[in-house]
Amino acid sequence: MPRRARQKSSLGLYHVMMRGADRRILFADDEDNLGFLLSLKRAKQAGGFKLYAYCLMGNHVHLLVKEEKEPLEIVIKRLGVSYVYHYNEKYDLLGHLFQDRYRSEPIETMAYFMDVLRYICQNPVKAGLIRNPLDYRWLGCAGVKDEFGLTDDIGSYTILNGKELLSFVKADCEEEHLDESFRRRMTDQEAIKKMCSACGCQFVQEIGGWPKARRDEAVGKALKAGLSIRQICRLTGISKAVVERVNHG
Repeated sequence: MPRRARQKSSLGLYHVMMRGADRRILFADDEDNLGFLLSLKRAKQAGGFKLYAYCLMGNHVHLLVKEEKEPLEIVIKRLGVSYVYHYNEKYDLLGHLFQDRYRSEPIETMAYFMDVLRYICQNPVKAGLIRNPLDYRWLGCAGVKDEFGLTDDIGSYTILNGKELLSFVKADCEEEHLDESFRRRMTDQEAIKKMCSACGCQFVQEIGGWPKARRDEAVGKALKAGLSIRQICRLTGISKAVVERVNHG
């Protein structure tokens, strides 16, 4: 089966996830984490890309980047090659370390950019490693935490800073994102098409005005079609409480 072509961002912004082949551990100790950050620094200097957030999570890595001089695939290849050299030399190994194909999702709006920033910051919290993102050493988030001086200014994307920005990244995410299981996020265009087809409507916005029984039936069909609760709420205007009730009913 041919691979799905990568979706391109018109803004050059991407949420990237790299994972160890066969879920292999990437960072066994602090030296490995520091080795990856050194590789990240070198790749950034060579490729000139912008880095707004990163999180090293044992067997996978999250990055929030913006293409500049080089395309994303070159950036990630350079980063991977550099770290694999460190890893194989340290552990006297040969061959691949990362899963062949990294995952990426394009970012087209400032709102989604900020939600990805928040999602990356929350990774170690959701994994139960710490309670406060500031306490996780291997997290870098522009404007929030940057112990190793790798992230770039996010002033072009938000007016939040200081305590306001920290409060924002601690709040619940609004969207679904790339997770460790590599679930692909359904685009809004795909979701609208699926919902209209499943529910027999011309516009998804009309579903919220239908009689309760018909509306709930449509919500159930949308959930079965693979739409997330947040996506259904956002596209239709139906409250989260209603969608969750249908989901649990």
